[in-house]
Amino acid sequence: MGFSYKILIVDDEESIRKFVVNMLSQKGHQCVTANNGIEALDKMMGAKFDALITDIVMPEMDGIALTKEVSNQYQNFPVMVMTGYTDEYSAETAIASGAREFINKPFPVSEFLIRFNKMMRDCKGEEELLALSLTDELTGLYNRRRFFILAEQYLKVAIREKKRAFLLFIDMDDLKWINDHYGHNEGDQALIALANILKKTFRESDIVARIGGDEFVALVESTDEASKILITRLYENIRDCNAKVSQDYKLSVSVGAAQFDPEYPISIDRLLSKADALMYAQKRKKREQESRLGVRNGLNDSTI
Repeated sequence: MGFSYKILIVDDEESIRKFVVNMLSQKGHQCVTANNGIEALDKMMGAKFDALITDIVMPEMDGIALTKEVSNQYQNFPVMVMTGYTDEYSAETAIASGAREFINKPFPVSEFLIRFNKMMRDCKGEEELLALSLTDELTGLYNRRRFFILAEQYLKVAIREKKRAFLLFIDMDDLKWINDHYGHNEGDQALIALANILKKTFRESDIVARIGGDEFVALVESTDEASKILITRLYENIRDCNAKVSQDYKLSVSVGAAQFDPEYPISIDRLLSKADALMYAQKRKKREQESRLGVRNGLNDSTI
């Protein structure tokens, strides 16, 4: 059984819209229609679609202009272009505008489905490869590359919609010490445990990533009050994990939180630097306190 997709079909001729909807609905896909490019963009802003099928010659905004706009707004989005004006429009024109497939009207149902299915298979394969390249293999969180891609988009939306955000820079304490005393495999297990705590602490809409060996970040939309609640929840979840798991060391983190104000925007690099500096300030205080008490990771130095 194949995948089921939500598809936006754009054509100014009602008979064509009905024909394509009927053809794809029989294959288990959900179809939404629009009469022209302007209406299509409005619908794409209000809902999530998996693919776009569009005619070229339409009033208000034609299919080529629509395809270019969609390609600019939604990277690698699968667009299939169809037209009966083969003398005026070619496959090269459609592909150059950002389309992945092109078909001439009238077309056999079999050819249309072959082209559509190939487009969606290719797109899904590319998405899977991209996900692998943008995911941290050890923890399953986003990696550094994906974090910067998503964070830049996130801050653009925050500026446009006047929403505040904050960035948590979370550094795992004593990873080198754990590796040296218990082995790198145990260090990996500690990183996985912390990643699972972060997944439990933050929402699916938050951007949580591992950006370095022992460095994690979380970018979230929030107020000052909510940020305090999240940090408190993080420490509570770490404490609960340490209480439940029997091991010779304790999970611990140092955290720096930097606020993003859309009225005075800064780059993600600058925001990260601010949170990083605050995190290191907290870590230095911990080190100084441990030095005075003669302990490391909760253990007396004489027992290490």
